[in-house]
Amino acid sequence: MGALWDAIERARRVDDPYLEALSVVGEQLEAGVDLGFFELHHVDLEQCSLVGANLAKASLYDCTLTNCDLSNACLSEAFLSRTRLVSCKLEGTTLSKAILRSTRLVDCQCRYLNAGEAKLEGSALLGCDLREAFLSEVRLHRRSRLERCSLVRADLFKTNLAGVDISTCDIAGIGLSESRAELRGALVGVDQAVDVASMLGVRFVDL
Repeated sequence: MGALWDAIERARRVDDPYLEALSVVGEQLEAGVDLGFFELHHVDLEQCSLVGANLAKASLYDCTLTNCDLSNACLSEAFLSRTRLVSCKLEGTTLSKAILRSTRLVDCQCRYLNAGEAKLEGSALLGCDLREAFLSEVRLHRRSRLERCSLVRADLFKTNLAGVDISTCDIAGIGLSESRAELRGALVGVDQAVDVASMLGVRFVDL
């Protein structure tokens, strides 16, 4: 099927789920391929399809995925370190309880992403479409960033945004707890004042 598939099959034959120093363009893996617990080092994928792939508890180190389709893939409890996902499709993808360390998602389509209880350590989401994503109880550590992202109707229940600059993000209709404690200490822009006021129950009066 291609270089990536051949490498996966070799790893399975020797019972060593380890892939290293691969560069693959335009490969389409069968839907739902099982890469659970695999460890990837310096793997670069471009225009590859991993739709519905199982990457639960997989580890990715120094990998780059560009224009890849990971829709409905499962990366639950995965570990991503110094990894970049650029212009990838992650619609309906699961990243629950995953750890993203020094990792970047850039211009990715992440609508309906499930990243509940994920940890971001020194990582960044830049220009990503996170509309209606499930981002509940996400932990943002070590100067992790959210920039130019659409968070419209995203669920941020119990996600502490204290010290996080969300001034360039669209936060209309985000889901919060009743106390709205998630927004305490967040850095917002003047143009977001109406959205924030609405979340806090403030109503404006015409003079």
